[in-house]
Amino acid sequence: MKRAAIYMRVSTEKQVKEGDSIPAQREALHKYIDSRPDLICVGEFLDDGISGTKYDRDELQKMLSEVEDGKIDLIVVTKMDRLHRSLKNFLDMQDILDKHHCNWLAIWEPMYDTSTPQGRMIINTMMNLAQFEAENTGQRIRQVQSYKVTQGNVISGSCPPGYSIENKRLVPNQDAPKVKELFEHYSISGSLAATMKLVSDDPHFPHSPCAFKHMLKNETYIGKKRDNPDFCEPIISQELFDDVQRKLSINIKKDQKYAYIFSGLLRCKECGKSMAAFRYYKKRPTKTYRVPGYRCATRYNRGIHDCNNTKVITESVLEKYLLENVRAQIKDMILEYEIEEKPVKDNSNRIASLEKKKDRLKDLYINGLIELDEYKSDREQIESELAALTAYKPRTGPDMDSLKDLLSTDFEALYGTFSAEERRFFWRSIIKEIRFDKDRNYDIIFLA
Repeated sequence: MKRAAIYMRVSTEKQVKEGDSIPAQREALHKYIDSRPDLICVGEFLDDGISGTKYDRDELQKMLSEVEDGKIDLIVVTKMDRLHRSLKNFLDMQDILDKHHCNWLAIWEPMYDTSTPQGRMIINTMMNLAQFEAENTGQRIRQVQSYKVTQGNVISGSCPPGYSIENKRLVPNQDAPKVKELFEHYSISGSLAATMKLVSDDPHFPHSPCAFKHMLKNETYIGKKRDNPDFCEPIISQELFDDVQRKLSINIKKDQKYAYIFSGLLRCKECGKSMAAFRYYKKRPTKTYRVPGYRCATRYNRGIHDCNNTKVITESVLEKYLLENVRAQIKDMILEYEIEEKPVKDNSNRIASLEKKKDRLKDLYINGLIELDEYKSDREQIESELAALTAYKPRTGPDMDSLKDLLSTDFEALYGTFSAEERRFFWRSIIKEIRFDKDRNYDIIFLA
């Protein structure tokens, strides 16, 4: 008596309509086994809604495990493509079956018999055709989806938080301001756990760290999808999105035992890589302390030693330096910026006068009152002066209002009342990056 296992699979509604429904498969397979006195059914295995091109189907893998345990002698399916639509996956499965002396058959396709060379040849040929059909169908689907994306149309009924579907397009909804707030909060705090707390009771947003991180990585929020940079109306700016991606790569872990205040802000000036936070052993005459510190990740953590920055900076030393120097550096930056951006003298009247002079000069030449050489020489002088007057173009620069507001407060005194999390939030609200070189010098890059 052979021990037979039934395997069933359906992936689409279309297959149900074409007679491949699970009830139809189950009825046919049991009827076949009951008609064979040499077979006994020892189990059913069902994968519902899963493509035949995938190998890691739960029930398929469970069935193969029982084959490896010697519990199954024969696998019975309605059609060959219920098992696989990929030649590679089929051959991988067949290796397992051959090794454990297990055969399979398709009751609606009796030409498939793994116990004969002819049957194996037919199976391999048909598997190639099945794989071709699956890949061809997949290619057509991808082409349709790519076309929809180029037209700005959605390709599914789901959309990220902050968007709704109207006329087949994504448009920002009432949750869009909250999405922007989440990106801005994470950009400042660098903490995934702290940012998630803002929407802990909101069912429209993900509540697992993995899903929330995936949301923050979604390019849809800058209006981009695949190769279409104008897929939909953006909710956040490219600059904010890029900053969030940078901080996600150095995300502060929720279960981190110590809240490193400058984690993610420090960068080695010698090699350009991030500096790693660690607990630094500091010796005293009577005791050895472990204090938070930072060092070049390239030099120490990776074991490559390609960087010559061997210096370690403790958190307390860096805090002291910033509190003593940040105010003066902000003042210098604001002063320098205002000097550079000071409006130049209004030259509009002089420019208009020169334009008229150039037109009169042209009329003089046309009327034969001056020679060509004189015309060219005078025109060149006029155009040279015009170029000098119009060369200045005010550059678009940072908004200094937030830093000016900071200078109006006694933040140095308030800083002592902050918790570690509040201190981390404070520095991230004004500093983009701190560069530290092998001579213990600092370059502070402000967010403004």
